[in-house]
Amino acid sequence: MLIPSRDIEGFARNIADVCMSSRQARQNRGAFYESYATAGSADPTAPAMFNKTFAALDDLESLLFSPVSLRFAITDSEIPNVVNQAKGRAAASRIRNICRQIDADNMISQAVGISLRKGVGLIKANAVNREFKCELVQPENFGVLHENYTKLDADMEAFTHRMLINPSQFRNLVKGRPDERDLLDRAKAYMRSTTGGMKDASTSAMNIVTGGLYPFQAAGSSNPNPSRGLVDWMSQPKPNIDPAVEASMLEMDEVWVWDDKRGDWATFQIIGNDILIAGKYQTINAFSYNPGTGQAEPCLRGNHPFNMFCANPVPGYFWGASEVAKLILLQEAINSRITGVNRLLRKQEDPPTKFVGSTGVNQTALSRFNRPGGYWTDQNPNAKIERDTVQIPESLWHSLHEYERMFDEMMGLPPIAKGQGEAGVRSAQHAETLVRMFSPRFKDRALLIERDVEKFGACLLDLARAHLDQNLIAWVPKEQAGLEDSSTAGEDQLIIPPAKGTVPVVFTFADLPEDVTLTIDSHSSSPAFAMDAKELAFNLVKIGAMTPSQLVDHVDAPEPDELRASIMRRDVARAEAAAQEQQLKAQTHSGGGKKK
Repeated sequence: MLIPSRDIEGFARNIADVCMSSRQARQNRGAFYESYATAGSADPTAPAMFNKTFAALDDLESLLFSPVSLRFAITDSEIPNVVNQAKGRAAASRIRNICRQIDADNMISQAVGISLRKGVGLIKANAVNREFKCELVQPENFGVLHENYTKLDADMEAFTHRMLINPSQFRNLVKGRPDERDLLDRAKAYMRSTTGGMKDASTSAMNIVTGGLYPFQAAGSSNPNPSRGLVDWMSQPKPNIDPAVEASMLEMDEVWVWDDKRGDWATFQIIGNDILIAGKYQTINAFSYNPGTGQAEPCLRGNHPFNMFCANPVPGYFWGASEVAKLILLQEAINSRITGVNRLLRKQEDPPTKFVGSTGVNQTALSRFNRPGGYWTDQNPNAKIERDTVQIPESLWHSLHEYERMFDEMMGLPPIAKGQGEAGVRSAQHAETLVRMFSPRFKDRALLIERDVEKFGACLLDLARAHLDQNLIAWVPKEQAGLEDSSTAGEDQLIIPPAKGTVPVVFTFADLPEDVTLTIDSHSSSPAFAMDAKELAFNLVKIGAMTPSQLVDHVDAPEPDELRASIMRRDVARAEAAAQEQQLKAQTHSGGGKKK
């Protein structure tokens, strides 16, 4: 896309409006799906007694991605020597620690959950002052130029992230600009009035609920003051903010446009129609731009901070498909059946009363009769009372169980997938066969999620190349270190190596080759792969195709660095013992020959 040299404000405003044109429809659809996911019904104020949708989505999310065992593998396919392998392990371990420090692993799990409910989940990653940060972006706050394209690359041409900022954040953005005072004055016109409304912003990051004096009003009651509203305690919680703070917040659009002239992304930040913050005086990629040098980092050029997670991609549609859409009718069937059964149970508990031959029975007499010790008399000697006992047919419960079975079949979650027993299973081998039969449905989608996780890990690796200059240490045997041996004379007295005969190889993220590959180690992010991957790894060790040290890299072992060092120490000790034994045998054989 060609970026004009004039009227940049109008250009950025138009791109932002076009990208967000479908926002209202997507927001309404997402709220509808979210209501079924959290409350089990279309009305959050009337939740389902048994929310099967929530349980199924929770199980599916856990099967597709597990933040507990997230591990990366950094490899160099062209030069797979011992030194590069050790460097890759050290760098991958550091990336994993960064994910834990910024809580990115749990955020990925949340993004996968959002993709199951709304179609797409997004995470925005960045590094500020060498500190990594991640932000979860709701799809309602994001818009793309071409919704018929499914990737966020140069062919998408433009996309927009809409957010709310407070006055202090706005002042930090315009600080030091020549038009700082003018922008601060114009921003007051875009501050909202204290009405409790936020235009069309109603996601977890932008939704603001204004409390009143009597927030716990009963549903359906007269409400002369609409600002009081109802506290929606049955559905998903939403953030609350003081009305005065709400009135001072500004809605900013961060527009990313692919610049054909520069071959890189251009970032614009605009509020309203005329407050252009980023992109007015200089066209830069805010993700790759280094304020210290005034240049773009080469490893980040052409990239952006947004990472997509989509469990149900739809060809020709960027936003994917929601898992909830195919469950709504079954959830409504379960709700109706449970409501009907409860009504019958209540009648069975307190059956209707029928008076036969009575002439003077009314509601007062019936209430007096139903009290403990109550009685009833009538002038007609043939008068009697009958109870219409309700018998619940056994097939009624079977129909409810059949709805549940249909629900599990739709989700691909048989009882054995949830750790429950199943009829007809007679041995562990039979159970393993059943697990293998149901797991392919998840492995296909788990592979899609893992590719998204790999792209996110690659984004963190590029950020580490650009912003982290701390030294990393990889320990390798001295005879295999070659010219990269970083040890000095007497250094082993100051830094004790993990195993005898190993030397340090000092490097940084920037020293890694540009063509290294970052992958998910042994499909560790999905429990659907975990058992098969571990079984394969142990079988390879048994036949000698994999060493114990490599096994530690391919299973979710605690303290893998310490385990590898311990294995290396034992290998060195065994090698020394074998050498001593061989030397002793040689000496004994030599001595015996002299005596003869």
